[in-house]
Amino acid sequence: MSAIREIGDGREENEFLAILETLSIDSFEKLLKIVFFNSRKLGNSYQKSIGLTWERSDFVLYLSQLGSPCLSGSWSGSAKADSLKRKGCSSGVCHGQRYCQYWREAVDGLVLGLSVDVGFARHASVNAGDSFCEDVIYQDEASLSDAIWENRSRWGSLPNNMRDDLDSITQKLSRQNIDLRFLGVAEGNLFYKLEPKKNLTCGSAGALYRSQIEFMVKQKFPQIKLRDASPVAVYGEKA
Repeated sequence: MSAIREIGDGREENEFLAILETLSIDSFEKLLKIVFFNSRKLGNSYQKSIGLTWERSDFVLYLSQLGSPCLSGSWSGSAKADSLKRKGCSSGVCHGQRYCQYWREAVDGLVLGLSVDVGFARHASVNAGDSFCEDVIYQDEASLSDAIWENRSRWGSLPNNMRDDLDSITQKLSRQNIDLRFLGVAEGNLFYKLEPKKNLTCGSAGALYRSQIEFMVKQKFPQIKLRDASPVAVYGEKA
């Protein structure tokens, strides 16, 4: 409710969520950021007041009791992640993709606030064109390291039918002294990490390489959306 008030709307949440598609892009993006940060603050305040952080097993046990339409379904677990799969909800079908994104950001912020080393990722969504919805609670890395880029629970998997074409793009960029790594696909988004092998003299070089990658990927997979996951420092120091 605080996030809704902050963007200047006086409706109750259920009424407001029904008109999400009418918001401008800027207002909707602002809403998502506020919802995420408010949820994280809520989780942090729980930690401080109760003196307790949640582990992966706690999320599996208790998330479904919080009332979000995204948090019902069947859990399955592995050594480093737990996956919640479901067919999708009637509210998402009724209200559209923004409704799903709103709840995704709320859950993501809450997980981050309640835990120390647990992460959240949405791998699939019916409203993003997938045949089912899937959220993943995974064991996060304690610090920024190469292990982060290998974590399929964070980024999703690379479909087999895309691998050869993506490898070809990676090799082309390598010949231009650019390390490019495609990380995974989630909700129709292809995540990648881009890093120059040596210092670049042009400040706009990073943007040029990102445009080049998008052009090559769109030629092969016009339906995919690209998301740059490269650390900001990479461009600040080398581009």
